[in-house]
Amino acid sequence: MHPEIAPIERMGTGVPQLDQILGGGLVRGSAYIVQGPPGAGKTIMANQICHERARRGEGALYLTLLAESFGRMFSHMNGFSFFEPAHIPDRVYYAGAYATIRDEGPDALIRLVSAELRKRRPALLVIDGLFAARDHAGGRDADAAFRAFVHEIGQQAALTETTILLLTNQSRASSSPEYTMVDGWIELQDELRAERALRTLIVHKQRGSAFLRGRHEYRIGEDGLTVFPRLETQASREPVPGTSDTRLPTGVDALDTMIGGGIPERSSSVVLGPTGSGKTTVAMQFLGECTPDERGLFFGFYETPDRLARKATSVGVDLDALRESGALEVVWQPPLENLIDDLGQRIVSAVRRTGARRVVIDGINALQRPLTFPGRIHSFLRALNDILKAEGATTIYTREVPQLFFPEALAVEELSGTIDNTIILHYTLDGNAVRRRISVLKIRDSDFDHISQEFEVTAEGIVLRDVSGHERLADTTTSATVVSPTSASAGGGRVR
Repeated sequence: MHPEIAPIERMGTGVPQLDQILGGGLVRGSAYIVQGPPGAGKTIMANQICHERARRGEGALYLTLLAESFGRMFSHMNGFSFFEPAHIPDRVYYAGAYATIRDEGPDALIRLVSAELRKRRPALLVIDGLFAARDHAGGRDADAAFRAFVHEIGQQAALTETTILLLTNQSRASSSPEYTMVDGWIELQDELRAERALRTLIVHKQRGSAFLRGRHEYRIGEDGLTVFPRLETQASREPVPGTSDTRLPTGVDALDTMIGGGIPERSSSVVLGPTGSGKTTVAMQFLGECTPDERGLFFGFYETPDRLARKATSVGVDLDALRESGALEVVWQPPLENLIDDLGQRIVSAVRRTGARRVVIDGINALQRPLTFPGRIHSFLRALNDILKAEGATTIYTREVPQLFFPEALAVEELSGTIDNTIILHYTLDGNAVRRRISVLKIRDSDFDHISQEFEVTAEGIVLRDVSGHERLADTTTSATVVSPTSASAGGGRVR
């Protein structure tokens, strides 16, 4: 007869994204080390979890082995929305054990912990200042006494089904015995990278349980810790739906003709070009095709909603009417010190909330600026595109390039394999006249017009004009001055 195996029971932390990283929350009856330098947020996180247990009708016990007064801690915690003084002391009980560990050593502390667990029966125990147990172990073999202390704490967690968090400022080698003896190990990091403050969370270990590996960025605000799981860990490992044979009109008839009838549904496209070349105008006309049944999302960094609406009106797109009808949502994010996974999650959440089928992200330059590891943009965009395709969205990114004329090298290696379609807007010189040109570089799994065409931005939007003599893309791929004879013809595109 097989023994009955109880399922693993989880405990929510009050930080939903942390629960997601942990595979559903902390495991009840387990002991965790929470490690990080001063200021990383260990105390904040521990109090956040304590008051979450109190809100759920359970008890929490906070023991500190440090000399800091609780009055000062409460003053600091009172600025956070999760902190509820009414929970103290009935549901969240705070006690100091510094004198016990200092005067009597780790064995006395174990007896104190055991007595408090029997008396109060908390769901959660926090011991703040783990390595004070080693510092006050005394005797010739302090390390052995410390290992015995950690082992006994783990036993108390298992016997009483209490989840125990051991907080420490000290950073020791990953091979140190204490990490092998506990059930879980969470590290908070707070560092400067390129003069930018960055906080990241790593779950190194959670025994017998799946979790999301790698560095996950987090922020400390009025709600406490907000964690942003790496977007790459959230994309499905199953094959995502490929691009559809259905084509979505761009809002520019002649451009649709160039790319074979429109942009393939559930594809990702990038519109490259220098400043002022018309990238946002292309995006506006694409979103001008939105309806309440085929909604759109504009996620931008540079244009405020009011300025964007004025620009759209100047090219014949009534952005305000689209927003009022529910056909379009505009999200503006100032390009300040953002977190890349926060931005990614906001885009995904907005698409899921609105059911958007047409998505514009204006532009990649600002999206990748928060990256502390620039090479990550490839995997990030791949994950973002896979998630958006799975939601049924067709996405256009804009990206500014420094070259005014058609560049000899695009330097877009990070986009290779992640973007289905590439369109470039650029300038040419015709004598003293500066003219705009549009060239299609790639439409995945589809033929397209390889002829570069001149265009103008008018009150009706983008109008394409055929180049006399059908000048080919190969004749314009130079950063030097290019003489391009042009003439308006009946084949010019008209904005619908």
